[in-house]
Amino acid sequence: MHDALGRRHRMSVIVSFVIPTLNAERLLGPCLASIRRQAFASNAVEILVADAASQDRTVDVARQYGARVLDAGGLLAEAAKRHAFEVAEGRYLALLDADNEIVGVDWLARAVSALDRHPEALGFESYYLKCPHHSRWNRYLTSCLQISDPYARFLAGRLRLRALERDGLEVYELPADGSYPTGANGFVFPKRWLNEVPADLPYHEAVFFPELMRKGIRTLLKIRGCGIWHHYVSGWRDFFRKRQRAMIIRSLRREEVPNTWDAGGWVWKWLALLYFSTAVGPAIEGVVRAMCARDPDWLLHPLAGWVSTAGNIVGMIRAILQADRRRRERLSQELHRRIHPGAHAD
Repeated sequence: MHDALGRRHRMSVIVSFVIPTLNAERLLGPCLASIRRQAFASNAVEILVADAASQDRTVDVARQYGARVLDAGGLLAEAAKRHAFEVAEGRYLALLDADNEIVGVDWLARAVSALDRHPEALGFESYYLKCPHHSRWNRYLTSCLQISDPYARFLAGRLRLRALERDGLEVYELPADGSYPTGANGFVFPKRWLNEVPADLPYHEAVFFPELMRKGIRTLLKIRGCGIWHHYVSGWRDFFRKRQRAMIIRSLRREEVPNTWDAGGWVWKWLALLYFSTAVGPAIEGVVRAMCARDPDWLLHPLAGWVSTAGNIVGMIRAILQADRRRRERLSQELHRRIHPGAHAD
């Protein structure tokens, strides 16, 4: 009897939300509440919170909203997501971070409807929408850039609009070389795509989705105005710290899998560095976009380019120093094994 009920429950799940957390008590509540507000059958949704041993009330908050908490202690966010994928029961996987909040009540229904109509699509990508309570820095980095970093925006491949359907669904073609970064905040994709990449390929969004693009899965779905609030940064200092951390994580990722979305030639990377370090080009671009979009947040473009460049450089230096320390630790351990061959014997 219990087995039959369990099978019926598994069959009813359509979407599995996957949320990695670490000490996210302050942000997680609004994120989960926005999921529960969706006009979608509650038994068709499961929430998986992969928690990396939080020391605050993150786990309690997750359980208050009926989430299933998974032990992801010691794992980085992307590895925690992969851990959740293995137990997810939904036909679709919806990726959110604790600092995301779904806007409106029909986001999930529209995303699932779009994916049902386009089974060939890589996934449904949310727009970053402007939250009236966010700082100007956060509004610029999320809603203006739609990528949270001007340097990454410069390097990213471009989408080509293939069709605009009557209900506002935008159907895009992704670049064949996998150079478009996607698969993060507010992204929904068919679980079956997990079977289209080698089983031994470590999961990183900057690796997994570009690999699928290079395999020919190059349709991306979006709906203007259908998206999330991303509570990304409070100001430039916060952004500076996050750029450092992003570069360190990128270095660790590249040690495992070098073929990421931004693995293109160094020419574009040097051009991006030159473009943002001089600030002349970004200043002109910021003014033009501010006038065209009637959005003064674009005026932060040159300053954000400076902060991003500085944070990226400091992060790369820290990553190199950390990599050198790991290399020296491995050499020391190997030397110890050679000098004391019996020390690690069973």
